[in-house]
Amino acid sequence: MNRNLLIYTLLGVGLSVALASSFQSRLYVHAYVTWIGACTIVTWALYAWDKRAAELADLTKRLRGWRVPELTLNLMALMGGVIGAWAGRAMFNHKTNVKRHPVILAVLILSSLVHLFIAVRLVYGPPLEPWPPSNWFTF
Repeated sequence: MNRNLLIYTLLGVGLSVALASSFQSRLYVHAYVTWIGACTIVTWALYAWDKRAAELADLTKRLRGWRVPELTLNLMALMGGVIGAWAGRAMFNHKTNVKRHPVILAVLILSSLVHLFIAVRLVYGPPLEPWPPSNWFTF
């Protein structure tokens, strides 16, 4: 396994858990909302770090090995950091070449739809039951 993939994935998930738990202890909102907020912040920070490392890798060889793997960015977007991924892509103009990175766009769109569905269910519908799936679409 790639060293950077393991390091950045564990770092992203660990920071998201720490932020979500600290948000949850101070805010009176659903735990899903705090998880989305924490993942958004961490995913945005990973996009910022990767863009900065990419810019500095062009100037010096020192940070060339410290890029955030694309799989880590996609996993963080899937876990709930989709808003941070969209913001990071837009603010830093990073990973926006669709010909080179078509997976990122598909992951972000799919993740947006899944998290939007869950949020709508939490606000307007009964709690999500794990099984049977026929109850998932009733409000």
